[in-house]
Amino acid sequence: MLNELATLCVPHTRPTFHRIEADDRRFADHLIPLEQWDDRGAPFLAVLGVPQDEGVRRNGGRPGAADAPAAIYNALVKLTTSIGDQSLPPYCPILDCGLLRTDAATLEDIHVRQQRAVGLLLDWGASVVVFGGGHDTALPNGRALGARSERLGIVNVDAHLDVRPRTDEGSHSGSPFRELLEDPACHLHTFVEFGIQPFAASAHHVAYVLKHGHTVWMLDAIRRLGIETAIAAVKDQLQRCDAVHLSLDVDALASAYAPGVSAPVSDGFCPEQMARIITQIAALSTCRVVDIVEVNPRYDTDGRTARLAAYFAAHVLWTFAHRV
Repeated sequence: MLNELATLCVPHTRPTFHRIEADDRRFADHLIPLEQWDDRGAPFLAVLGVPQDEGVRRNGGRPGAADAPAAIYNALVKLTTSIGDQSLPPYCPILDCGLLRTDAATLEDIHVRQQRAVGLLLDWGASVVVFGGGHDTALPNGRALGARSERLGIVNVDAHLDVRPRTDEGSHSGSPFRELLEDPACHLHTFVEFGIQPFAASAHHVAYVLKHGHTVWMLDAIRRLGIETAIAAVKDQLQRCDAVHLSLDVDALASAYAPGVSAPVSDGFCPEQMARIITQIAALSTCRVVDIVEVNPRYDTDGRTARLAAYFAAHVLWTFAHRV
């Protein structure tokens, strides 16, 4: 599997940073590059970057998300591996697959490569965190996990529904969940749209999701009931699934917190709420794939959106590492 993954991925340049104490452990100490994995056995956790924004371009969005995986990696490696006085276990290696090869490839070819890479990691037993890229990153992730389950659950945390039809060019960043809903090989059992915002989703797209028997949580409904109650309801639905894919579109946050995204919206979650969603859903033993998408460094302010995405990635990895 290592050899095939190596043909699908390329290493990325890691930043250096000043550290005074050896015990001041950072994610850089746990992320092991693919080329250095050697005889460590099957990975428990893995991360993969997908540097492309062709799907965003096809959807009429502003390009720049192709730069996001490197920016998220660069912020993640500097974060400590501690919450309070608790840390990641000293020996908790995370397979760093680097960046998916996207050079001189069509979006469709990139999706095929990504699905194969994620599928290899899942077959190896890893839980996988994928850094996009546009939200079409979710399509090959969902297909890879759906092909390996009988009842897939997907939670899309997003301001938008992303169930638009394909265009003449093909898939795009607004179509991944429509394609997954209509793909019988995906075995999609439960689909939850979470945090959808007023004036960011067309009524006929909401009706489309509901017609297929799935759930739309509008942002105002979450606020009325309380986010803990809403998350508990989603978790109850996911109990019927044997695999869960959590898709985190950073534009689900208010743009005051996350200005550097492909399609910003004024309202949305705050970082604490997003972290709460992550720790609750990723704690499920069935959650095997999480993607973090639509960060756009070209429009960021002092790198704060990329750092926020890295903070969410740290929560995912921490939660995965501490699952019972």
